Amino acid sequence: MTVEELNKQIKSGNLSPVYFFYGEEQYLLTHKIATIEKKLIPEGLEDFNRFHFDGKKTPVESVLEAVEQFPQMSEKKVVVVKNSGFFNLMTSKEYKRLEEAFRDLPPYTCLIFCEDDFDRKKEKNLKLVESAGGGVVQFAFLPVNRVELWIEERFTKAEKMIAPKDVSYMVRLCGQSLGKLEMQIQKVMNYLGERNKVTREDIDAVVDKSAEYRIYDMLDHVLSGRTQKAQEQLKFLKDTKEKPTMVIGLLMGKLSELLLCKLLNEDGLSSQEIGEYFDFRRPAFVMNKTIQESKRYGERYLKRMIRKGLSLDAAIKSGKMDGWTAAEVYLGELTKRAE
Repeated sequence: MTVEELNKQIKSGNLSPVYFFYGEEQYLLTHKIATIEKKLIPEGLEDFNRFHFDGKKTPVESVLEAVEQFPQMSEKKVVVVKNSGFFNLMTSKEYKRLEEAFRDLPPYTCLIFCEDDFDRKKEKNLKLVESAGGGVVQFAFLPVNRVELWIEERFTKAEKMIAPKDVSYMVRLCGQSLGKLEMQIQKVMNYLGERNKVTREDIDAVVDKSAEYRIYDMLDHVLSGRTQKAQEQLKFLKDTKEKPTMVIGLLMGKLSELLLCKLLNEDGLSSQEIGEYFDFRRPAFVMNKTIQESKRYGERYLKRMIRKGLSLDAAIKSGKMDGWTAAEVYLGELTKRAE
């Protein structure tokens, strides 16, 4: 089931008896649960008809008792089970118990399971939800253009103006997580006070840079010969407890983007055509900037550094090298650029 199909069900009020929600866009996931609760439970009766369970120690029987309990002064009630791990680490006994319960779910209950971190290898377990007439919904990050529209709407609603290029800049700084962006937008609002126009200086003054942006910034320092600045960024990432494998992975990802842009540009493709090769749409100025950056580096250098990153990542995962030692080695190799 897509998010759009879920929206149609919510609007019509014809909701499925059971759902399983998962995905990286937790802000949107949480919002949809709240919308379902608002749709089904009369205002003022939430405490009597809303049951929330959270954590891996949640007993299956406690959930099913809540499912069976009659709603109070309401036709419906909602039971939310978060991060139980049932569908990741379900025992055969738990599976059979849920399978038995799902055959006869009471019509007055909407049961919602949701996970912050779901192992896609366990998707076969979700057939249990679908066989009960339920819906499985993945909440992935929205495409960049929709994130930008969402940001614009947030500022417009607060009667603040922001230029499209600065909206794109906020996405570059913060990433696509709506939850993170919401916090940063609020910080900008508070910083503006009575002023109604957002400037680039306002954004730079209060918005926290994402780890992804800092890693790309670090690579830019490396490839521009600003070794000290790059080392400072790496130290910051280490001090803020980021994962070294993520740092190496994102560096390799950026190098791969540069290599792809370089090769496609040399084949004569336009920036718009090159953009089609990426998983999500990038603003035109970002795409053009990446293409221009790619011209600064040799193909052999980019390929060699990607291979080196893969080798170090394997060394970390096999236990042959400490994670941050590997990240520091990778930074050292990057700064030895000879082409």
